[in-house]
Amino acid sequence: PSHIIHFDEEFSPQAPFSFVVENPSLIAFPNEDFVLRVRLEGGAIPEAIYLKSGAQRLKMETLKPGFFTYTFEKIQQDYLFQMEAAGFFSSPMTIRLVDRPELLSLKMKLSFPGYIHRPAETINNAGHLEIPEGTIVGWTLQAAHTQSAVIKFTSSDTPGGMQSSDNQVFNFSKGFFNPDEYSILLENENSKNKDRITYRIDVIKDQFPALIVEHMKDSVLFRSIILGGTLSDDYGLSRLELHYVLTGKDRPEERKSISLPVNPHEPQQNFFYAWKLDSLKLAAGDKLQYYLEVWDNDGVHGHKSTKSASYQFELPDAEAFRAEITRSQSSAENEIQKSLNKARSLKDAIDEAEQKLKGKQSLDWQDKKMLEDLIEQRKNLDQAVKDLQEKNRMLEEKKDAFSEQNERIREKSEQIQKLMNELLDPETKKLFEELEKMLKENQDASQIQKMLEKMDRQEINIEKELERTLELFKQLQYDYKLDQALSEIKKQREKQEALLEKTEEVAGEKKPDGKDEKGENQQKGSETTEKRETSPEELAKEQEDLKQQADELKQTLDELQKMGEKLDKPDDAPRADDAEQVKQMEEQSRQSLQEGKPKKSIPQQKQAVEKMKQMEKSLEGMQNSMEMEIDMANLESLRQIIHGLIKLSFDQESLMKDFTTVQLSDPRYVVLSQNQLKIKDDSKVLEDSLLSLSKKDAFLSSVVTREVGELNAHVDKALEKIKDRKKNEASIDMQFSMTSMNNLALMLNDHFDQMMQMMQQAKPGMGKKKGKKKSEQSLGQLQQQLNQQIEEMKNGSGKSGRRMSEDLAKMAAEQERIRRALQDMQEKLKQEGGKSLGDDIPGKMEQTEMDLVNKQITEQTIRRQKEILTRLLESEKSMREQDMDEERKGEAAKDYQKEIPRAFEEYLRLKEKEVELLKTMPPKLYPYYKKEVNEYFKRLGNHQ
Repeated sequence: PSHIIHFDEEFSPQAPFSFVVENPSLIAFPNEDFVLRVRLEGGAIPEAIYLKSGAQRLKMETLKPGFFTYTFEKIQQDYLFQMEAAGFFSSPMTIRLVDRPELLSLKMKLSFPGYIHRPAETINNAGHLEIPEGTIVGWTLQAAHTQSAVIKFTSSDTPGGMQSSDNQVFNFSKGFFNPDEYSILLENENSKNKDRITYRIDVIKDQFPALIVEHMKDSVLFRSIILGGTLSDDYGLSRLELHYVLTGKDRPEERKSISLPVNPHEPQQNFFYAWKLDSLKLAAGDKLQYYLEVWDNDGVHGHKSTKSASYQFELPDAEAFRAEITRSQSSAENEIQKSLNKARSLKDAIDEAEQKLKGKQSLDWQDKKMLEDLIEQRKNLDQAVKDLQEKNRMLEEKKDAFSEQNERIREKSEQIQKLMNELLDPETKKLFEELEKMLKENQDASQIQKMLEKMDRQEINIEKELERTLELFKQLQYDYKLDQALSEIKKQREKQEALLEKTEEVAGEKKPDGKDEKGENQQKGSETTEKRETSPEELAKEQEDLKQQADELKQTLDELQKMGEKLDKPDDAPRADDAEQVKQMEEQSRQSLQEGKPKKSIPQQKQAVEKMKQMEKSLEGMQNSMEMEIDMANLESLRQIIHGLIKLSFDQESLMKDFTTVQLSDPRYVVLSQNQLKIKDDSKVLEDSLLSLSKKDAFLSSVVTREVGELNAHVDKALEKIKDRKKNEASIDMQFSMTSMNNLALMLNDHFDQMMQMMQQAKPGMGKKKGKKKSEQSLGQLQQQLNQQIEEMKNGSGKSGRRMSEDLAKMAAEQERIRRALQDMQEKLKQEGGKSLGDDIPGKMEQTEMDLVNKQITEQTIRRQKEILTRLLESEKSMREQDMDEERKGEAAKDYQKEIPRAFEEYLRLKEKEVELLKTMPPKLYPYYKKEVNEYFKRLGNHQ
């Protein structure tokens, strides 16, 4: 009946077996192979099966009896077929073609942490990532034939469902702090994606910052620590701090930090810091521990830090400081002696050269070699003096840093340093430069001999000044040692008195000091409570410390005594035996306290205190009386020298007038010549007295020595001209010698006034203050007053004869004093790096001095003086403006204008080079390449 109903279908005869398709479904995917698997079941199984589709008849592959397969390769469309076996057919079947889910595009947006200052990036169709820690990754995938998308991470068991934002578009985002792997699964109602979509994400952890430190300690003056080095991080730095802990015997522990500047936008940079320790007020024995700490800019976990190694800066104890100063004093004294020996050798060499060149018309090779050696000797002397100046400067800085000095001693030290700085006068240097030039130009021997005569006179001056400096330095050493001994005794006596007070309180013989009003000072009450609780053992420890200090005092007094013997000082100072007695008393006190007998210790401590008071009084009396006696002796010597100079000046003027009228054939000519010889002898006596005085008085200007040299030169020349019967030329030298005498008398008279005021005020160091008062008038005002006096003299002041000569000499001396003051000011400006002002003024002033000496005041002189005054006032105005600028910068800054140590110049150079290199770096580089460029610069810097 079914055949009748379904007449249009083909019916096969009933087969003795059945066709069974083993595939779960007949669904295939485009461009994929489809394997059809068939099994025959029944009593009689055919050997072959065929697939029939339309006109095609395809034989299936036999796997084993009853099992067959056929592979449809890269199927492209639906396939309708029937299976045929032994003439029997299966029912028609269809392999239906459906689409798999497909990933069309994958886009990832990377949002980096804000602290690395990296803009967001979008990456297309690249699943593997290397990202900084804390980066948020946003996926956007475009799919086809997909109903759902899932992203699964190996770090999590729960897959993340992707949000579908549009047709076939799915989104997901996640932040990453650790490396991970992920896979993407696409699915529709028929299947999942065929190929596994798996990628890896590498996370770059934020590294700790790196810190390389180089440091240099001031082991001479203990005033500074120089720190430098390199800072680096992967993304940037936030801050750099210097931490330190300061401890000391008599100070509480102090912990502080100093913030140092860093550039937050540079991952690699150099740093340099000159740490001035003045503000810490370090004392002998203090310890300073310090280290550096740098922080990165980690915005994920918080700023991470790296610390450098811990460094220690320890100051020697007081005894070591004293020993260092003593060594430096000995070294400076040796340098003065060496310089003096060099100066004497140079003077002898110049004398020898003068003798060898006498009468020669030309120089041979040996003569030139001898003169070249002279120039080399002078250069060696210049270097020795410069070394001496530097050593003494360092010595004074050590004394200021490590000890407290008497004001008078400090002023003497400054004056000696000034004398050392004036040893190398420009005039002598100019003479040797001229000699060197003359040798190169092969000038005749007579000119060179004249030059040697000038150099000889200058070398006499430096030799005398070095002798004077050496004597003054020795005296200063003694004064300093005396002052230090007095200071040590005073401090030890005060400590012993404080210990005695504690001992009396422990023994119950003295109640702690207190106020009648209860609420006035509660803190003092707590302090006295602590004193009552002090044990005898603690007091014994303090007494032991004081006993050790007595040993140091004994050594100081012994050194003082030896120095006094060398300088023929009065033997009134306490001796080392006195310090030994104090030490024995303190030892007895210590034993009593150690035995727990504070009452027995009290008399012994009182004896020690009384002995130290006697020693202190003895040293104070010796110091005061010695200063007074020296000042009185110097005053008397100075008075006699001034009177002698005035008399000598009058004698020279009288003799000069007598020579004007005498004839060469007159017998009086010989008598007058003998009078000039007597003037030479008298000037020699005054010179010796003046040099002797200068070795005792540090405040006497070195100009005096040069003026004495000028006086001797003119007196000698006058005698030579008289001997050669050159009367007129002799008169000129007599006039110059008289001018030198008047100059000396004026300078010494000013110094006499200063000394008198010092003694009247009876305060050490007032000599310098007096000098400041006297120079309150500016150079312009002094020049204006002098110009008025010169004009009055020219217009007729009614003076004549000796009175007129005296006034002209005073004017010439005053003009010279203004000139020298101006030259000192110009030299100081050059040393400080300032602009030198009025360079041509001193030359014009010298011309005026010559006019005044020769009594030739003309209209040209008056015009020149007006020009000098105008230029001088302009220069002073410029200097005042410069001083105001310096004041705005602040006085404190001047102390730190020190040369940067060479060890750190390289850091500064690299820093400058780094800036220049960064200027050439393209501003827009991917971080990876920017990092590589930075590493390249770093390697380049290390290599160089």
